Amino acid sequence: MRVLLAGILASALSLGMVVAGGASAGAAPDSDRAAPLEGRLILLDPGHQLGNSNPRFARQMAQKRFNGTTVKGCNTTGTATNAGFPEATFTWRVALRLKQLLEDEGATVEMTRSSNSRDVWGPCVWDRAKQANRIGADAMISIHADGSSPGNRGFFVLAPGVVKGWTEDVVKPGRRLASSMIEGMTRAGAPASNYIADQLMISTNTTGLNFSNVPTVTVELGNMRNASDARRMSSRSGQRDYAAWLLAGLQHYFSRG
Repeated sequence: MRVLLAGILASALSLGMVVAGGASAGAAPDSDRAAPLEGRLILLDPGHQLGNSNPRFARQMAQKRFNGTTVKGCNTTGTATNAGFPEATFTWRVALRLKQLLEDEGATVEMTRSSNSRDVWGPCVWDRAKQANRIGADAMISIHADGSSPGNRGFFVLAPGVVKGWTEDVVKPGRRLASSMIEGMTRAGAPASNYIADQLMISTNTTGLNFSNVPTVTVELGNMRNASDARRMSSRSGQRDYAAWLLAGLQHYFSRG
């Protein structure tokens, strides 16, 4: 009888049949099969808006709010390459590409703006953060580009600093998101900043970070005044690269549990 049972068990194993606890031999655990972005709600914030520089919207742009440390304005025009390619257009194109990549991975994605137009302004940075709070986003990624000295290049991340009464609840998750974005993007090949130590800047006066109640970071993807970064940012292939690098950062963050 023992010989017969042993033979049956060996046959079952060789055929990959169910042998214990309802699992098939060689089957991967559910946690291994699940994609890290499946079911996540992510808010993408393409920095600025083309219409922020339109004189028609000067009154809206003049709005100001206290952000816990200082009084700041609604939004800005953003920077541009020396050839005139706007930060607002760059961030918009990268965000659209990233949105598609995230949705392909099973995430639900919302955006803080729905257009890139000279006939539209804002929204204000505090309203962008409030959108993340309202929808209960698992993460908010604010996509930007720097306008620094020409020799500066590469990406870095801004994370929230401690502002009493404002950011105590988001400092720890924000730092964790920032470190994950840095590690994941660097591993994927994103050029590292040569002017921000460890690619991390802790900020106590960034309005979007201070108003947020969910894990939020600002990613400065590069310096638009640097010739190398500007070429990459201005090209469609470069914009695809930036989206892929941001995706890698988010994958790393959510794979850490």
